[in-house]
Amino acid sequence: VCQFSASCRTFSQRGVVIFQFWPMSASLTLALPGNIAHRELHLTDASDPHTWTATTIAGRQRSLSWSDEAASFLQDMKSSHKVELDMIYVSICQDDDGRHRFINFEDVAQALQQQAGNCQLPLAPEAEAKAKRDEHGAVLLYATGPPAAAPTFAEQAASVSNAMTQVLRGIDGRHSALAPQMVKATAQADDLCPHRSIWASNYTVIQDLSIGATQRLILCDEATLTRELPDERIFEFLQLIVNCHERSFMKGKYRIGACSTGPHPRVICQAVHEWHSLGSEGMNRVNDEIQEGMWDALQKGTVAVHCLAGIHRAACIVACHFLWRHYVLGHEDIPRDAAEIYRRLIAVRPHVSPAYSHVLRNYEAHLKKQAARQLQPPAPAA
Repeated sequence: VCQFSASCRTFSQRGVVIFQFWPMSASLTLALPGNIAHRELHLTDASDPHTWTATTIAGRQRSLSWSDEAASFLQDMKSSHKVELDMIYVSICQDDDGRHRFINFEDVAQALQQQAGNCQLPLAPEAEAKAKRDEHGAVLLYATGPPAAAPTFAEQAASVSNAMTQVLRGIDGRHSALAPQMVKATAQADDLCPHRSIWASNYTVIQDLSIGATQRLILCDEATLTRELPDERIFEFLQLIVNCHERSFMKGKYRIGACSTGPHPRVICQAVHEWHSLGSEGMNRVNDEIQEGMWDALQKGTVAVHCLAGIHRAACIVACHFLWRHYVLGHEDIPRDAAEIYRRLIAVRPHVSPAYSHVLRNYEAHLKKQAARQLQPPAPAA
């Protein structure tokens, strides 16, 4: 049962609170780029489908409180996604570990047949939704709150400039030869990353961490990597995929770029939401392995980091790469302040949300300790 108040939403089952979250806004939006008749769904109150409004392709608003409009919208969902309603899941929130909680459209359809205010939408855990996807072809969609303000031209230019500066300086003597490529990367951005189709709109190049035209760090959702998108040529240079929400992956899962046309990129799987069981030392050791793998892969090509939506777990691992580059490689142009790191990520990927702060804090302390140890003078000879 969904219970809402002005400042906090509490989700409970049979009277037992299972988690709470405090949204930026009570209203969520579900983009529907692949639908035939509708382009968006506005969830004014995520617990009550009677408050939802669908926007048609022509831009008309249709309230689902009207039975005819609700039936038309639900049929559009079935036809557009080519599955039954019980195979359509929509994420409306995340728990403290960043795992998604989904509602199911069969439950939505049943709720719309009841009187408004009698909401009984159950929440499905992420593991259940992913199992339905992997075993039965369920569709997973993600509703989001309002994005942060779009970056200004000056902010975008500064991000590119910072990335170019560290390469032009040839920090640690390893990458001075890449300077011409980085200059060329700006000109080739549209050619390699045109975001040409609606299915290619949910990946983001992190310029601050990219080192060449074909050596870019990408933060994205999972679905992008499971499609063939030949126009997005940057993925032809894919060397590494970091999967931040699973322990393993099914063969054939990834289809983009080099996954289908060339040697399959290496895949690192780490369920970040399970790291609490590792303890600080184990968490940092695994994180070191990921960051080193990302850096090694960037020397040869592009790295893609993803979770389900590419805004929590994957964003945390990318934030950790900022820290790793600053403390381990001494890249002083790369920020080390968590607030500034997330400000830059949100500037290019507005729905990113700071999560897993304990991972970032522990990792920064770990890197600082390592850096201090390296600065200590050697012990005098006996």
